[in-house]
Amino acid sequence: MSSGSFSLPFVNELVARSLVALPGFSERTGETGGPLLQLRALEAPHADAGFLRLWSAGPGSCADRMVHFRLCAGPVDTQLFFLFGRADSVMPHFHAQVVQFSPEACVFNVDFLPRLDAVDYPQYFRQVFDPLNMPYWKAINDYQNVCSHAPGNPAIATYLSHWSIGTSRPATATELAKVTPSIHGYLAHWLELAGALRFDGPDAALLRQRDMKHLECFLDESLDPRAWKGVYTVVGKEVGQQIRQIIATPLQ
Repeated sequence: MSSGSFSLPFVNELVARSLVALPGFSERTGETGGPLLQLRALEAPHADAGFLRLWSAGPGSCADRMVHFRLCAGPVDTQLFFLFGRADSVMPHFHAQVVQFSPEACVFNVDFLPRLDAVDYPQYFRQVFDPLNMPYWKAINDYQNVCSHAPGNPAIATYLSHWSIGTSRPATATELAKVTPSIHGYLAHWLELAGALRFDGPDAALLRQRDMKHLECFLDESLDPRAWKGVYTVVGKEVGQQIRQIIATPLQ
C-alpha cells in the first residue's frame, strides 16, 4: 500500500464532509468492528488490499447509503466513493473516483447519476443540475489544468450526466487540488438536496425499478472489463462480485 497516497485523504475528506452534513449516517462494520469488508490480496492473503466501508442514512433524508471502496494493487491505489439517493426517490446519486498510479499521478472523475430523463422531466434537471453550472465551468475552463468535461469511457458516461468533470489522461496531485473546490461544490449541492429535494416524479415502484436497471447498467462488467478484471485479479471474483452487489443494493 502506497505511503504517499493523496487519493485516500481526498476521499476521506468527502466522507468527513458528508458525515458532518448528514449526521444520521451509521456505519455498518465488519465482525471486528472495522470496515464492512477488509480486503486481502488473493495471491498473498496476509497482504492488505484495501477495504469497503458502508454507511446507512438516517430517517428523514433523501439519502440511502454511502460507500467508500479502496483497492490497492502494487503502485495503483483506487478509490471509489458513492452517495446514493433512496431507490424510491428522485434523489440523484453522487459518484467520485480517483485512481492513483504513482506518487504524483492519477485520473479522476466526479458526477451525479440522474434519476429521471431530461426530456420527460426538464424541470428536474433545472432544479438538480443548474446549480452545478458554476463549479462545472470553473473546473473545465481552467486551462492550466487537465480537467475535462467527460470521463474517458463514453459507455460509462452514458449513465452519468453532462456535468461530469474529470480527466481522461494522467493528472497530478496539484491538478486534482486545483479542481477540488468544484468537486466540493458538487458534494455540497448533493448534501443540500438530500435534506431539501422535493419533486413530483413517477411513483415509488417505478423509481425503484428504474434505479435497479440504472445501477445494473452502470456497474456492468462489460462497460469497463479491464477495471473489474483488475478487481478480480487482486481479491478474487467471488469477493469482487460481492463488492459490486453491496454497491448496487439499496438499504432502505
